[in-house]
Amino acid sequence: MAGDRGRRAGRRLSALPPLRDDGLPTLPTGEPILQRWFVIAALVIVPIGIAVTVWAFLAIPRDELTPAERRPPGGPEVTIERGDAQFGASTETEAGPSCTSTITLIGDSGTRATSRRALEATCELLRSGRYPTANEGLRAWLRNDGLLRIAVFELSGVEGSARREDGRLVVELNAKFQFEDASRAAPEVVHQLTLLGRDTWPGEPLTVAAALEAAEAQADACAQMTFDGPAPRGCRDVEDLLASDDPRAQLTEAGYLDPEVEG
Repeated sequence: MAGDRGRRAGRRLSALPPLRDDGLPTLPTGEPILQRWFVIAALVIVPIGIAVTVWAFLAIPRDELTPAERRPPGGPEVTIERGDAQFGASTETEAGPSCTSTITLIGDSGTRATSRRALEATCELLRSGRYPTANEGLRAWLRNDGLLRIAVFELSGVEGSARREDGRLVVELNAKFQFEDASRAAPEVVHQLTLLGRDTWPGEPLTVAAALEAAEAQADACAQMTFDGPAPRGCRDVEDLLASDDPRAQLTEAGYLDPEVEG
């Protein structure tokens, strides 16, 4: 019985093509099943094909957005357009810290911790007295049943946005701040509060003057903070915007209203 199994196994093994010294299969006659030139050519062509594909993908021309275009205006009810947003399933809430104690933080424990740290750092900045319009925005936020939430934005370059929603003012922060020191979000909160501090919003779209003032406030807030590693993208954007030859033209091109030009 065992001998029969051994003979059957031997026949199966003998049915497999023998191998040459180079490891490639051959016919019983010793002729290679795959010609050596074909194998060598495949070994050369495959990596070249991969390299060409990667090069072609990287070579596709992409329009580079200006700093102003990376924070497009939203309209009369939204400060900055962030596209669609994905929110966590949790609806747990808690009160904000310090100067934002009547602001509602919503989300799971990690999300609320991010919001709390961002607001703690924001309150430290506001106490300096350097941001009067942002302080007005904070008061407006407090008066209007303010809410802070974290979301994954469709427009990934947008760090923050605010909107009037069901009669309350909602500030949103990009979920990326959950994966770094959340105090880095404070300049963006100052930016949003500066927009909220304008008398004309909500109700009318943001103007170039409003966007410039908010950018200047954010740039100053960025300068007041010490970051571990590179500054947040929002800080670099406002720095580039304000250092450009014509910030007003950039903002107008991005869609902000300029009453001086229209007048």
